[in-house]
Formats: sequence, structure tokens, C-alpha cells
Amino acid sequence: MLALAIAACGIVATACGAGCAGPGARLVPAVPVASETLPGERLAYGYDTDGSGRADFREILASDGRIAAIGYDTNEDGRVDEEIDLASVPVEEQRHLVIILDSIPIAIADEVWRHGRLRYFAPPSQVVSPFPVMTDTALTEFFGMAPCPGIESEYFDGRRLTAGYFVYAEGGNTPWRAGVDYGLRPTMHSLAYLDYRPWFHHELGRIQRLFMERYERGEKLTVVYVVGTSAQGARAGRNGHADALVQVDRLCRTLVHATRGRVRVTLLSDHGHNLVASRRLRLGRLLERMGYRVRSSLDRPGDVVLPEFGMVTCVALHTHEPARVAGDVIGVEGVELAAYRDGEDSLVVLSKTGRARIGRTVDGFRYEPWEGDPLELGLVWERLRQEGLVGPAGEVADRVLFEATADHVYPDVVARLWRAFHGLVTHTPDVLLSIEDGWHFGSPLQSTLISLQAAHGSLRASSSNGMGMTMAGALPRVLRLADLRAALCEAGVPLCE
Repeated sequence: MLALAIAACGIVATACGAGCAGPGARLVPAVPVASETLPGERLAYGYDTDGSGRADFREILASDGRIAAIGYDTNEDGRVDEEIDLASVPVEEQRHLVIILDSIPIAIADEVWRHGRLRYFAPPSQVVSPFPVMTDTALTEFFGMAPCPGIESEYFDGRRLTAGYFVYAEGGNTPWRAGVDYGLRPTMHSLAYLDYRPWFHHELGRIQRLFMERYERGEKLTVVYVVGTSAQGARAGRNGHADALVQVDRLCRTLVHATRGRVRVTLLSDHGHNLVASRRLRLGRLLERMGYRVRSSLDRPGDVVLPEFGMVTCVALHTHEPARVAGDVIGVEGVELAAYRDGEDSLVVLSKTGRARIGRTVDGFRYEPWEGDPLELGLVWERLRQEGLVGPAGEVADRVLFEATADHVYPDVVARLWRAFHGLVTHTPDVLLSIEDGWHFGSPLQSTLISLQAAHGSLRASSSNGMGMTMAGALPRVLRLADLRAALCEAGVPLCE
């Protein structure tokens, strides 16, 4: 009852106008008022940050299009009075801000960068999220805090199904929150999704004020989490994400201006977003029609526990008959892949037209299709075999396989499926489903309230590929989210201290 009350309070508060977002950020203008060519053929853009109608702040570009220096025209006479080379700012004067942006796909971040935004950064890197592609599991991996209790806040703990809204409100499935200095309270997330743009700007305002307070105190690192980017994408699709990244770019520019180039911002997302409108898959009803009993515990043969919490493109099933359940549900419209553990050292993966086995040895992973090619890896394995990279038992080293499948329709799919059943969460599901684009699974209530324009959870690239970029330096072109923190530390972001 309390769980439902929490959800109901959020909805009622919004309907009654009681859940208003606070003040937003004070940002530099979206566009410059002037451009000029400085000595040395350097292009500079001038911004009016004080409302005088004249440029008082300049961003000076390097030949590669990145912003390499900033300048201040304190008397607004048209000449730069102070120029700061960003690369020359002493390390001891730098202050770091890490912003975790929920659900920003690498494809959108890359487009925004190529068209001139986020130019304090090197181009964004592709970051592959673990499967199931969920915020809690992803960020728990990023911070090195795995395992997460469950896939979502509503999970089966071996005895019963948890009260999802209560767990969510209490942060019971979010060990990663210990690693952040600010995030909107979970009880406010429903408001952020229902009235997404004001709440997103509220988050940016809170981040701006928090960082500047900590900057004035000389604190070296601030880590924040933004749910509003997910809300904007979920409600407005591509347009929501495009708007969000323009505002994030303006926030970065504002902080660089305010700190005279002393800030080093890092942006990363927990996963991607498929940017496809979807309808709810009523899997529980279909299972019951097949003769299964959907319950909150597993008491008899034929019982299935089916958490239905968010609006996502993955499903966690609990059953004493995983092979039977997986074989039945793979025929359902909207289910793309099903996987279950077959003993301690083997997984079985099903598609509508095929099945395969995944195994692991000390030397790498094996992929053995015996009907069709459900993960579409046959050509990859053959190429690796021709290059001499397949071992005598058919295994491929983890790193080799990651690089070979980073741009696949299911990126890094073998390792991610293995991890899903081996240590990603404490309460591991018996069957995991990856859902086709155009469908989502989860809460009937949320599906009634929200017309979903983007979702995540599945093994597909659009859902799985998030982004990472930092003012501290360039990152590898593609990497796992579990490896991103170490890569940022190596670049100079003090996340490992």
C-alpha cells in the first residue's frame, strides 16, 4: 500500500500544481553575438554574458574545432584584456565536475558535437552498457560497486517480489548513489517525467549552484546525476535529447566562464535510448493464457514471477522451468531474444529462428549456434578464425571479441549476456528477454500516463551505446561502461582517489 501511495502522491501533486520545479540555471546565451579572426588565424566567438549587447566573453578555437582558449573583454572595447590558454591551467587549480546524463545515446551526442556543440571536449566515445540496459545495473558497474540487488527496484529476492515503488523511493536498488553528490530525489522522478522540461532545468540549476559552492570551497571533485535527460528523451524522443544537450552545452560554457577556465567537466551517460515510439507488451496475460501462473513467489511448477515496474525493453523472469518458459515466450510478438543459464558454465540463447550456446573458458568465450544464428555472430567468428584469433576449443579472447563486436547490432553481446547471469545482480533472473524496438514491457500505470517515444533495456546498439567525454582529455573510441571510470582516472579525472 505504501508503494502505491508514493506513486499516487507524485501524480496528485503534479495534478494539483504542488510539485513545481525550482529555479533553473542561469546560462550564457545559446548563440554568440559576434565572431572574429584573431592573430594567428584563430577563430573566436564572442558572447554577451552581462546583457549589455556587446561581447564580453570569447571562446577561441584551435584548428581542430575544439575550444582551446577563452578571453575576457572587461571594458567591452572590442579587445581581449585577458586570454587564458585552457591547457596551461595548473592541475592544482582545476576543479572537476562529472555529470551523469541518463539515457543519452552516442549517436545523438556525436551529431551534436559534429555540428558545433560541446567543443570544450574531444569527440564523444561510445560506451557500452551492461545488459539488461538499466540505470541501476549500469551505474553500479561504473562505480565498481556490483552486484546490484536486482535489475530494477521491483525484483524477486528468492522468496517474494519486492514493493518496487517503496524500494525506488528509498533508494534500495541504487548502491551507486553513494558515489554522487547530487541527484534529484527518487520520489520526485515521477514529476520529472510528467513535467519534464521545467524539472530538467531545475536539475541544471541545482548542479550549477552546487558546483559553484563547492568550487568556492576549493573542493576538487563534484559528481552529479541527471534524470531529466531520460525524461526529455522518453517524452519527446530525438527532439528532447537535442534540446537537452544544447542546454548541457550552455551549462558547460557558463561554468568555464565563471571559473575562468578552471573547471574540467566530464559528461557520460548510463546507456542509450532507441528513439522509437512503443506500446506495452502484455506478457503476463500471454503467459497465463499459455497455462502459466504469474505470481509473486515460486511455489509450484508452472509458477512465474514477472516484475513489471518501469517501461523498458528487457524482461526478467523467474521460474523453475527456464528452458520451457524461454522456448514458449520467444514465439511472442515483440520478444527478440531469450536467454537462460544451462548449468554453471553455459548459457542458451534463442531467437525466433535459431538457438545457440555460450560458454566461457579461461582463454575466452565460445559461441556455438546449432540452429540458425540468433546473435548474428557467424560472420564475426569466421573472420576471427581466418585471422587466427579463434582458439582450439572455438574460444575467442574477451578483448578480441569486444573489439570485433563493438559496432555490431548487439554490441559486446556475448560478454554482456554472460555478465548478466554471473555477478551483475544479487538476485539473478532465470530467463532474460531482449524486446524488439516498437514494444516495451513494464508498469501498466506508467504506460497509461506516458506516451513513450524512446526506451532502453535491450541488447540492441541504440539502447546499449551511451557516451563519454571529458575536458580532461581524449578517451578510447569505444569502451565498456565498467572500464570508463579507470579510463577517466587515467585522463586525469580524480574518480579513483
